Amino acid sequence: MSGKLVIHGVTVADVRSAYPDKPGQSLSYLHALPSLIGIAIHHDAVSFQSGDQDYNGTTLDEDVKRLDAIYEYNYDRLGGFPYPLVASPNGRLLLCRDLETWGAHVAKRNDVLGGIAIMGDYTDREPPVEALCAASLGCILYWRAIGGSRKVMGHADWALLSDSTACPGPLRSVWIPKMLQFAEANVKAGR
Repeated sequence: MSGKLVIHGVTVADVRSAYPDKPGQSLSYLHALPSLIGIAIHHDAVSFQSGDQDYNGTTLDEDVKRLDAIYEYNYDRLGGFPYPLVASPNGRLLLCRDLETWGAHVAKRNDVLGGIAIMGDYTDREPPVEALCAASLGCILYWRAIGGSRKVMGHADWALLSDSTACPGPLRSVWIPKMLQFAEANVKAGR
């Protein structure tokens, strides 16, 4: 299903081929990466069909099931996989669609924002350190592809008032700065 791919010095699991867009949808519109104004951070907040709320991502099978759940939930609703990058709670960074494509992650702002989702529901808790570290690598990947750093904020902080949301949860002001500290440490470590 996936293979390892190194993009701008960051290793990702490439799962793009497993999640094609619904025919005729606009998720694959292209933007020039240097024109992006920022990166939106999300939680997927999707429950498994069984209602699993305690996803922990400790196995690759569970990561794949989680990706499948995200895709299935969004296929008819949005037209495909909404996020270019997804970070799992065990430290995997997954490329789910081309970085140059809009996706469908921030209403009316997909043309100017990159998107990274962290697997899980963080409505009332912080993502695990491993997920924050993987997401930090996603930020680095975007910055290198863009050609410079851009602002990183939660979906709710990028959303227009007409499309307000709580994603990725009220604790984002605590854990997004931690994620950015991991990004800084990863850059200093040569990642």
